[in-house]
Amino acid sequence: MHHKILVVGDAHITNGQSLRRFEALNTYIRLHEPTHVVIIGDFLSMDCLSEWDRNKRCKMEGRRYNLEIEAGNTALDLMQHALGRKPIWIYVKGNHENRLDRYLDIDPTFKGQCSIEKDLKLRERGFQVVEYKDNYNVNGISFTHIPITGVGKPIGNPNVVRKALQLYHNSVVFGHTHTLDHAAEHRQNAPHLNQALCVGCFFEHVDDYAVGSKTDYWRGLVMLTSNQKNRFDFETISMTNLLKDYGE
Repeated sequence: MHHKILVVGDAHITNGQSLRRFEALNTYIRLHEPTHVVIIGDFLSMDCLSEWDRNKRCKMEGRRYNLEIEAGNTALDLMQHALGRKPIWIYVKGNHENRLDRYLDIDPTFKGQCSIEKDLKLRERGFQVVEYKDNYNVNGISFTHIPITGVGKPIGNPNVVRKALQLYHNSVVFGHTHTLDHAAEHRQNAPHLNQALCVGCFFEHVDDYAVGSKTDYWRGLVMLTSNQKNRFDFETISMTNLLKDYGE
């Protein structure tokens, strides 16, 4: 079976942010008709629940859960607007969505009253939801926010795709690091080649902590095609070209 899998990297949506990239994304989906659209995690930034900034009153000013959820719903509305042929929608949770789960573990006052699934209306929108650290499989390829080590920690750069190949017995696609990287390996006596792909990110802004620092971020979309189990080809479209070719 022919699979066309569009992967949307970390979007880090928060209130007050331009969402024009999701209008361009909608046009791209309509024209290219992927069979699957995978949001690979950290779709929401959840700055309102940042453990790093929680004691910094100036930084936390204006950050509200309802405003971030409202921005996320607007982005999803723009992305899914007036599509003809509907793809299979996958929402993989990232560590930023997991901020809500960690918060509710500490203060369960609102447990059951708020959740990413309910507040973004993911089930009504047709999304299959994959929990943080779990995987979704398409044609033998695993999709996850970030591969997790045996001690429960996410892998990271340098050589993040090589580390992913050591953890998986099959091909894997992930986000989290905001970088674009690919590696492939055929292990001795293994039946097939394994691939690991890190898909970059899908946001335009520069976070406060990254201002003035060197980043290797790659911004855009990645489209995979898979006709053979566990194998894929991929092509990229940078944010610049996405907005130029598919924006208003």
